[in-house]
Amino acid sequence: YFQKQMKSKIRSMGGSFELTVRRSHILDDSYNKIFGKNPQELLKPIHVKFINEEGVDAGGLKRDWFTSLVKELFNPNYALFIPSSNKRSSQPNPLSFINNNHIAYFKFAGQLIARALIEGINVDAHLTTSFCKHILRSPLSLRDLEDVDESLHKSLQWILANNIDDPDYDPELYFIINEERLGSVISINLIPNGDNVKVTNDNKEEYINLIIEHRLKNSIATQLKSFCDGFYSLISYDDIKRFSPNELDLLICGIPNIDVEDLKKYTEYQFPYTADTPVIRYFFDAISKWDNEKLAKLLLFITGSSQLPIAGFK
Repeated sequence: YFQKQMKSKIRSMGGSFELTVRRSHILDDSYNKIFGKNPQELLKPIHVKFINEEGVDAGGLKRDWFTSLVKELFNPNYALFIPSSNKRSSQPNPLSFINNNHIAYFKFAGQLIARALIEGINVDAHLTTSFCKHILRSPLSLRDLEDVDESLHKSLQWILANNIDDPDYDPELYFIINEERLGSVISINLIPNGDNVKVTNDNKEEYINLIIEHRLKNSIATQLKSFCDGFYSLISYDDIKRFSPNELDLLICGIPNIDVEDLKKYTEYQFPYTADTPVIRYFFDAISKWDNEKLAKLLLFITGSSQLPIAGFK
């Protein structure tokens, strides 16, 4: 239903949007051609031509352009997006300000992802769960932090599960967070005078919620707003709000190609199970006959994400 609605947006526009870019400068050329154009112009059918390359765009060049441009845009070397701690997904870089016009590039990124969705072209742009939640305007949770900072997530889980007023375990925490910025460590108060307010059993939930809010939202608030502004300029919130974060990821990236043999190779077993235990052999024999859609659901059930790690299950 969503893709049918999106296709109707393109069909309702007259004319076409012509793009001529250099493959070696695909990010700069595409940004210069697209940024600042009104949404009606960007919703026209796109025709792409690469300079010094032969070929008429019958769909293949456009797909090549989307794929290559998104790969370049999410390249960590540009410092606009950074990979999550598990290397499965990306989110805005809090230090993106080292780039000129970085906020404009985030709006451009939002428009690009939205335009790929409208076109029905899957691109390799796995967004962290919290990033997807910002687009969908969904509330954040502690689990969302695991994707971004696994060690911080474990620390907060420990605080939540333990009595931190016990002198034997007192971690001496205050309502501040330390961050490294360009080689320097700075302390940020989570509340006014936070460096003098100690975290206790009574206020630890507030402390954890403030950490989540800071790491997943406040520290990249400007980047998130710019991305969403670009995204909503082509796809309204009402059009996208029906989806869960995982469904949005599948819409953007498509169903992953899951190698059952690779999964089998890197599965760890606990006693009394081994790779030769009959039920284990039956399990892998059964799922080896599944299609990728079923395997993606299985991966979501096992790990909480349908995303495949960049290096596979290793």
